[in-house]
Amino acid sequence: MFSKKDFSRRRFLKAGTALAVASVITPQYLLGKARNEYTGTPDLEDIFQKFQCPQWFRDAKFGLWLHWGPGSVPEQGSGWYSRHMYQSHPNKSEPFGAAGCWEYHRKIYGHQSQFGYKDICNLWKAEKFDAEATMQQFKKWGARYAGIIANFSDNFDSFNSSIHSWNATKVGPKRDIVGEFAAAARRNNIPWMASSHVGGWTNNWYKAAFEADEDGPMKGVPYDGNLTKADGKGTWWEGLDPQQLYAYKYPDFEKEFGQRLVELVENYQPDVLYFDWKVIPPSALEACKRLYNNSLKQHGSIQSIVTVKSPQPGTLLDFEQGIADGMPKEYWQTDTAFNEKWFWKLDYDQDTMYLRHNARTLKEQLVDIVSKRGVLMFDIAVYPDGSVPADQFAIMDEFGEWLNANSEAIHATEPWKIYGEGGEAKGGHFNERTVKSEPWTPDVYRFTQSKDGKTLYIHVFGNPSGRELTIRSLADQSLFNGKVKGISLIGSQAPVKCKMKTDGLHITMPDNVPFKDCNALKLSIK
Repeated sequence: MFSKKDFSRRRFLKAGTALAVASVITPQYLLGKARNEYTGTPDLEDIFQKFQCPQWFRDAKFGLWLHWGPGSVPEQGSGWYSRHMYQSHPNKSEPFGAAGCWEYHRKIYGHQSQFGYKDICNLWKAEKFDAEATMQQFKKWGARYAGIIANFSDNFDSFNSSIHSWNATKVGPKRDIVGEFAAAARRNNIPWMASSHVGGWTNNWYKAAFEADEDGPMKGVPYDGNLTKADGKGTWWEGLDPQQLYAYKYPDFEKEFGQRLVELVENYQPDVLYFDWKVIPPSALEACKRLYNNSLKQHGSIQSIVTVKSPQPGTLLDFEQGIADGMPKEYWQTDTAFNEKWFWKLDYDQDTMYLRHNARTLKEQLVDIVSKRGVLMFDIAVYPDGSVPADQFAIMDEFGEWLNANSEAIHATEPWKIYGEGGEAKGGHFNERTVKSEPWTPDVYRFTQSKDGKTLYIHVFGNPSGRELTIRSLADQSLFNGKVKGISLIGSQAPVKCKMKTDGLHITMPDNVPFKDCNALKLSIK
């Protein structure tokens, strides 16, 4: 259930392996007959040349994402727990809280030979997840599209795959999580994104799962990566092959990964296919071709999107925890999260999770991104059961109230000729502003405009109450040679005075502004 009420993390761990009674929504139920034929690597040149960023994405501006799955179950570590739990001495280069996962796993769950990541997958129950309530709450918070993980680097599918047995309909929730999410998105007329984080590195992701203790009483006892399908007789995972999950020595991994993505595209029809890769993984090319061809056939133009982390023709560029440099000619996306580790995790030796964002930083970030022709996809780090922690819920309530009140200045707008004045925001991956960044002040501005160009929105940060602002860009005739026909402050009935001078448009703000952190002036242009 999607509510403010905190879920008891300790109760979840104590619940252990109790099975949740849940329904399974099959792809056939959602979209008719399933299709999973795989024809090999296609020639993408022609179909990718037809891609142009669809209007729905240009208008959306803001999406919300559930970065959620079996990796949410352990309280420590990160989304990379499935890898780090087997590493007794992780390399210093290992990201996202690798140190301590090996010891933590033994303390909470037991030895890696007896309780491995396959067993963590079965602890994930998603018992409070309500896709319809989630989608409606996303809309209340101002999201115009939504995202969910289809498969993370742990190689677990959250959809009903006929190819890959380690999926949410057979293990853990015993529900088609992606299927429920997709159906709710369609009922609410919200485009949705399926993210795939599996790729070439998955072959080596679980390498340490095939090792053993180097010393101690369990020295030489192989971890559970060495188990086979035959070893499962009489266990909860009887009939499943651990080699298919752990992949390191599984010869059909690449082929099956391509087949799984084809199933995802054909049976669930996402609007966006997100890859946590610089470019499209070779084994994913067939799925991408089908995504675009299906959309072209249905709509007469490509209304779907493939995102990658480096420029690639026919795709949309995504910046992870960062932004584009300047204002690119093409639309782009930022994906980021409340916390650095993406999944819900406690800080070591704490009963809380450090949040890198609050309502202020979200307002600053969204407006900055939109003014530069970008779209923000923001991750909420939900509990393993699918509910939202109270602190994140409160932040999203404040942010959503602001976004909905200022919707006309953000949703379905276009960037102006320049993105704004002042305010440092460096481009690149992993380079975003957070709660540790100095708040922007009232001398920082960002610009958006209506599609017809008759309305200019000036977003002002900080608290500009009673101040005189000078918008110097409007004195540059190469940028602005019109006249201001009228001016108002969104969310306020108080009059706003302005006068054009040689150094810019001088605006006298009301003594009280309606919103914290960011307010939008509306200028009618003649």
